[in-house]
Amino acid sequence: MPYKVLIADDDEGLRRSHGFALEVCTAILEDEITTVETVTSVETWQKLRSETFNLVILDNDFKDADIIGSLPGIALLQLARREGKNRRSPILFCTANEYESLIPMVKKYDGIYMSKDGYDLENAANLFASKMKKRS
Repeated sequence: MPYKVLIADDDEGLRRSHGFALEVCTAILEDEITTVETVTSVETWQKLRSETFNLVILDNDFKDADIIGSLPGIALLQLARREGKNRRSPILFCTANEYESLIPMVKKYDGIYMSKDGYDLENAANLFASKMKKRS
């Protein structure tokens, strides 16, 4: 069964890094992975409501404050757990901002905190694969 992953981040370099890690995942999972990318919180919320994903990789700080309906990633995580098609999907909350209050909030809403600092492709691939295997 092919896997479907949402990469929600406004940073093109990080989206590429996640994409490379997911390519490594195809070997680990021995299956195809389709990726969907979003660059704004508004697009991300539309996808979270309408499509089901085996894994969601979610940024916190989208640069779309000028768009009506924009939200930080932590709000998207909370909304995804309350409504939409991804209430039980594993959500990796990947951010460079390490606010002390952010990590407990991510855990409270059944997210997995992942720091962008020191991004390691192999570790990311193994983490992604383990979360997709666990709940697929």
